[in-house]
Amino acid sequence: MTRLVLPLLLAVLAGCAKPTAVTPPWVSPPAGSFLSADGTVLGDDAVAGLARSADFVLLGESHTNLCDHAVKARLIEGMAGGGARFAIGLEMLPVTAQPVLDRFNSRTLSAAELGAEVGWEKLWGFPYAQYRPVFELAEQYGLPVAALNIPRRVLTEFRDKGAEALPPEDRKLLPGRIIPVSPAQQAALEEQVGLHQSMRKAAANATSEKMPDMASMAEKFFLVQALWDSMMAEQALAWRDRLGLPVLVLAGGGHVEHGWGIEYRLRTLDPSASCLAVMPVRGGEDFHQQADPSLRPMPGTAVFFHCASQHKSRLGMNVVFEDSGMRVESVEPGSRADKAGLMPGDVLLSAGGRELKEATDLHFAAMAASRDKKPLELTVLRQGQTVTLNLPLD
Repeated sequence: MTRLVLPLLLAVLAGCAKPTAVTPPWVSPPAGSFLSADGTVLGDDAVAGLARSADFVLLGESHTNLCDHAVKARLIEGMAGGGARFAIGLEMLPVTAQPVLDRFNSRTLSAAELGAEVGWEKLWGFPYAQYRPVFELAEQYGLPVAALNIPRRVLTEFRDKGAEALPPEDRKLLPGRIIPVSPAQQAALEEQVGLHQSMRKAAANATSEKMPDMASMAEKFFLVQALWDSMMAEQALAWRDRLGLPVLVLAGGGHVEHGWGIEYRLRTLDPSASCLAVMPVRGGEDFHQQADPSLRPMPGTAVFFHCASQHKSRLGMNVVFEDSGMRVESVEPGSRADKAGLMPGDVLLSAGGRELKEATDLHFAAMAASRDKKPLELTVLRQGQTVTLNLPLD
């Protein structure tokens, strides 16, 4: 159940910060368009040129957004097709997966085989099919691929018990230096902790679960963020120095926005490093907030790309979040969404009797249906009429 609703929750968290003062007017550009910080639409060649001149390109994404994935592949192809040589660093895999990636880098393992061989879904949780184009491009252009992250088991043990509880071989999987969150990032993370806390409270009220202490929860949240970003920055630097190549880092938008995450650690570890951040924006307020230079902890270069907020569900539907509601953009043939009768163009009105105004409403409805071991009842608007459908949640 968590795998179904967590990406929706993360989409909400990514946009929870309040927008700052508006500078340029916002005219929604075509999906996938690149934008400068002043709102000018940039051609692919211009962005690829900027990327080719940086030591590190930090490309943010929402993991379930198909438009984000398409832009990611386009930028990689634009850089490599223009003659750039670079490594691709992955948030998605822990460093313990590198032996499998080394086989891919030596081309004894193909992009078609990699997902199953590395156990992608188990390690990352999101479908390999959405990431396979990255590996196909790496295969085509001879680009090395590197795992940047901490094994989740080690991260959890360190978070809950500290380094002393880890065996020596696991301590080697931690970054050499854990760089704390910046004050600006901490303020934003506190908002996210509050949202997490409110959702946990709602779940606890329904299940009589004991609530965790707010201060303890925040401390662990900051620690995990610092640990994760410090590890990815340290590994990206190591790969740049080892290969003598720039590194394109693929990571969630929360690790890239405002230069708070990976970039802040990169510049702390190597002040001479040149970084280009490439971030998705979902609309006018989001663009102005992301493009505000006053929110960056240190000077840096950033470009943006416009993709509507959307979520590719494991139930087999891609939902686009619009002012008019949650619209089903596509349905996979043979999926549970298809078997339940969902159709492209359906607008989700309610779930489990709960009116759907934002993604968290769907989250709570799905949690309740899962607890009751019942299908999720959806009411949709279809060609002016309401239709009720039942989706199994397993």
